[in-house]
Amino acid sequence: MPNATINQKRIMLFLISMSIFLSVLDLFIVNVAIPKIRADMQASVADIQLVIIYYVIGYGAFLITSAKMGMKYGHKKVFVFSMFSFGLFSLLCGLASDVHTLNIYRLFQGTSGAFMIPQGVTLLSYIYTEERERRQAYAIYGAIAGVSSVLGQILGGVLPDLDFAFGAWRLIFLINVPIVLVVGIVSWKVLVEVERKSGMKIQFFSQLILILLLVVLMYSLVTGADHGWTPTLFFSLLCAMIGIVLFLIFQFRKYKQAKETLLDFKPFTHKIFAVALVALVFYSLVQDSYFFVYANHFQMKLHYSATQTGILFAFQGVGYVIASFLSLKFLSRFQERFMIFGLLLMVIGLILHYVLLHQGHIKFEGVAILLFEYGLGCGIVLPAMFTYALSGLPTTLTSAGSSLYLTLQQLSIALGVSLVGQAYFNSEQGHLNATIIMVFLLLITGIVFFVAYKKRERR
Repeated sequence: MPNATINQKRIMLFLISMSIFLSVLDLFIVNVAIPKIRADMQASVADIQLVIIYYVIGYGAFLITSAKMGMKYGHKKVFVFSMFSFGLFSLLCGLASDVHTLNIYRLFQGTSGAFMIPQGVTLLSYIYTEERERRQAYAIYGAIAGVSSVLGQILGGVLPDLDFAFGAWRLIFLINVPIVLVVGIVSWKVLVEVERKSGMKIQFFSQLILILLLVVLMYSLVTGADHGWTPTLFFSLLCAMIGIVLFLIFQFRKYKQAKETLLDFKPFTHKIFAVALVALVFYSLVQDSYFFVYANHFQMKLHYSATQTGILFAFQGVGYVIASFLSLKFLSRFQERFMIFGLLLMVIGLILHYVLLHQGHIKFEGVAILLFEYGLGCGIVLPAMFTYALSGLPTTLTSAGSSLYLTLQQLSIALGVSLVGQAYFNSEQGHLNATIIMVFLLLITGIVFFVAYKKRERR
């Protein structure tokens, strides 16, 4: 939009940034509120894990399709529709009468988030046509996501501690509704549509199969680990695993035959991108598992209030934001070694978490410093890994590569919450078990980058 004024562009940037703000907010705000939701709804460990997992599955599984939907039907239309949809399912989450209903609405809430994000990114590239302006817009967009993660952790603690008879935790969902109404209405009036590609083919059937397989897989895995493996659950898990393998094989065969597919396999042929994806899987298994474990540990074991827990996680978020601003500068110089350094900070942080928190005598300020140090490691690794992955792709594959990257990241997060969460809850030594698993996964991530560094040095 070269003819738009600076103020018009700023307004559109703000409106579009609210999509990433809401999507990130509703991931982090729930992490801290989980113990309150569990107690109020008398939910099992499996049920409460699914509150996070279903949102992430809905978000991750639809990222690829949502980008194509915007191209076909119009990015503005899909953006506004998905914004209102996000508000609707936020409202239903806040009014849910039981945890099973809540989990269903969380799946659709995550799906709505997935349809907002790609439209916003595309609209930004259309609004800001000059390279310098576009970089600044994306920087602001990313900074808002960072602020949202910190604010989400604070609100996830403060709101559930309010003294309301109907269950104050419901406010973590209901606060989305007025924001969505205002942003959605104004966006429809202010945003300008991008040229559509009406011939774009949408793989609806493949998308439906994928989401069903993922839901069955995670439900069976989480429920079986918590309640015991019945023949039905074991059979469901086996069918889902086989189904996913067959789905990938079928997609790859269609790709080799130059047919339209849901998944684009071209980025996998580039070594740096492939290395980054392997590392991403192991890292993402830890990413949100950490918040899930310590949100419960702080409130159930150390008896911190939800507000105190939210403040502690805010220190982690501040560390993340500070380190993320430095990550791009040092990544270009040190590459894999820089990410290995960040991973070591995280490993040291996790070990100190266990050693010091296990003693039970550490002051609140000391816990805050622990989380800040861990946040520095996260802020080094996560933004740098995304940049590292896309740097190995030609410009023509950046869009497809970023969609694959984000999809795999979200699905790995869902799996990690299940595996590490069960390790924490299913044993008296749960804190130790969860720590060992997370440290092990981060060390594997570091090994992947170390091997990549050595191979690059030999060339």
